[in-house]
Amino acid sequence: MIEPWILIPIVAIIAGVIRDSFRMRNRQKSLGASTTELEKDVAALTKEREAILDRLQNLEAIVVSQTWDAVHDKALSPPERELRVASAVRREVAATEAANAEAVNRQRAEQLARRLQG
Repeated sequence: MIEPWILIPIVAIIAGVIRDSFRMRNRQKSLGASTTELEKDVAALTKEREAILDRLQNLEAIVVSQTWDAVHDKALSPPERELRVASAVRREVAATEAANAEAVNRQRAEQLARRLQG
């Protein structure tokens, strides 16, 4: 038979191991929850960043456009300014339509390639 004074340290060691394992599980659970929250925050910030970049590109396009320059050119008389603005608008609209047509053609080519592959 085992002496009682030998069982006391063995039980204490086992109790310590069990207590440490419970603490570790609790820490892992809390870390898992915080990781999930961080992933959600990163996803939200990524979407917000993309939206801000789109807005910035639109603003850059406005500022560097010839229409902007023509509207704010104080050296021109009002009729000259109107002619230059109209001309710049026509060129920019044509360029935008060409870019849109190119994007549509690219999408059609991708769809056709997918149909041929699958």
